[in-house]
Parts: sequence; structure tokens; C-alpha cells
Amino acid sequence: MDHYARDKVKVSWSDQPRITNDSVEELIETSWSEQTKRAALEGTKIFNGKLCRLVSYRCENDHLNLSLGSVSFKEFIGTNATQAYIRHLHGTEVMANPLGVSAAVCTNDGLIVLGMRSSNMIQYAGRIHPIGGTVEPPAADSDDFPDPFKAIIDELHEETAVPSQSVSSIICLGLVRDRNTVQPELIFDCHVDIDVVSLFASAANAMDAAEHSSLVPVRDHPGAVVSFLEKHFSQLTPVGLATLLLHGLKHWGSGWFATARGYLRSVI
Repeated sequence: MDHYARDKVKVSWSDQPRITNDSVEELIETSWSEQTKRAALEGTKIFNGKLCRLVSYRCENDHLNLSLGSVSFKEFIGTNATQAYIRHLHGTEVMANPLGVSAAVCTNDGLIVLGMRSSNMIQYAGRIHPIGGTVEPPAADSDDFPDPFKAIIDELHEETAVPSQSVSSIICLGLVRDRNTVQPELIFDCHVDIDVVSLFASAANAMDAAEHSSLVPVRDHPGAVVSFLEKHFSQLTPVGLATLLLHGLKHWGSGWFATARGYLRSVI
């Protein structure tokens, strides 16, 4: 699999609308109503912000080309997040498909840091998932295109309070889809010039610290990652599993990847 530096990921904007129909829109409204009521009961906030929908992609001449368009958080909640089955009834074109970003955050003392999602999260509450979020469109008065690299660096700061200048290297490992929600997700390797103790201390005061009940360290070693996968496979989200596998593929090669993936098939 190819890996993509920042200058190898090209983004274009599309005004192509999401295909929909009355049945899908009714489901979206119902789901949104349910989630807003739940948020009110739990005392949490839910906001119908703008996200970037993955319209299409292609790998060409060592570049990853992404065509993105506009979609709302409400549309995401009513399709991928809570009603992913509707793709079998109405076709994949009705899905919101906001582009997510997730990272294997690697500290300078040899650990990969993931997060345990809080119990009030809409998706995968209590599961192990990478630091990450979604790509948002630029301001309406801007001529800039969405930047997935900036998005994951911003998410890292919001969830751990690690400043952007502490990111020593970042590379895109590839594009996957969550097997349950079919949401597309860009996976990154993100190395930070900070040790794990300092990262944990920083994260306690982060803006979005409440998204995780705890952070989960994994030793950045081929055997340790396989052991972690074996022990925690039922707790890992699909994107969490993909993040560790793609990190291993990059650093330890296709032999490790084939062995780890084959071994997981034998124990899941």
C-alpha cells in the first residue's frame, strides 16, 4: 500500500449533491430528533455543523486525489452513524459519508496512544479508537480547500492539547471504510516530540478531553502490537484496528501485516 506525504494528497471541491429521497430524509429527521433529546437528557451538546463528504477518490501517479463536497452532521447522524443499513435499501449514494481522520499518535519514548471513548459518545461508546475526528470545510469567505492534514493536527490538539509544533512528522497511511458505518476514514501516522507521561498530563486539560474516558498506550513494537490486538480485538473499533494494522504495515512490512491479519482472522 502506498503512503502519502502532505504534498501527495490533493483535494478538489465538488458541488455534486448527496442523492436522497423522502424516506431517507424522514429517517434523518427522526434520528436527529432522537439524538437531540438524548443530548438534552445527558446535558451534552449536539451541533449541526458542516462536514466534508467524500464524493470520490482515486490513487494516481503516487498521489491520493480526493473529491469532497458539503454535508451536515445531521445527515451523518441519520445515515452512517445510526442508520447505515439504509445503503442496502436505497443505495450507497444516500449516505452522508463525511471524511474522517484518525491517527496512530507515536510518542518519542516508543508508544502508540489511542483513546477509550467516553460512555456518552454516539458511536462506539466505551471502545478503543484513535485520536481523530472529521474534515470540515473552510470558512465561507475562504478560497482554501479542506486540508485533512490540518484536520488531524487540529484534532490532536483539541483532544490532547499537544501543540502543532510538537508534531515532528505526519504521513497519510491510506483510506479505509468503517465496516459497520461505512464512513470513509483517512489514517495517519503522527509522531510527536513528547513522551507519553507528558502527553497524558497535557490531555487532562485538553478542550475535548471529555471525548475519552482514558488514553490507551501500546508499545510501538511488532510483537507488542500483535499481543494488544489479540487481547483487545473485541474492544477496538474497526478504525482502531485498521490504524494499528496500517501502522504496522508501514513500519514492519507486508510480512508482519499478512501474519497479523491472518492471526486475527483465526481468533475473531
